[in-house]
Amino acid sequence: MDVELVGVSQSEFEQVFATVKQGLFPYVEAVFGWDDEFQRERLTCAYQPHWFSWILQSSERVGLLCCKPYDDALHVHLLIIFPQYQGRQLGAAVMARLHREAEREGKCRVTLSSFTDNQRAIRFYQRLGYKVIEGDQAFVSLSRSLVRK
Repeated sequence: MDVELVGVSQSEFEQVFATVKQGLFPYVEAVFGWDDEFQRERLTCAYQPHWFSWILQSSERVGLLCCKPYDDALHVHLLIIFPQYQGRQLGAAVMARLHREAEREGKCRVTLSSFTDNQRAIRFYQRLGYKVIEGDQAFVSLSRSLVRK
């Protein structure tokens, strides 16, 4: 399955915010309480615009990805597949693409965090070979080693 990653433009902030809210609201609300103003500020200050990509399949937007490169790793901040496209292996296709890109760039691993209550996401990542490396009541951190080329 082929997916394309396309950069997000500055003018698309509202669509990005709406997508993040759609994907994370129940988990953020349960742990911290959702505050639109705080979350908007966090998205603009704690994340770089070039970390975001729209996920496209057959030129249609099917989700949003946010990942940050580190020297030896790639950290996935967000992988949101729109509800109407879930269950079609799109998330697995995106992650396979990220794994290939990270390997080509000489990264050792791909890391990510998930809300502990998002068991569906945690099971998804574990099926892809991710191991839980630490966790608490709110979050779990996962990592997958890569074969260096």
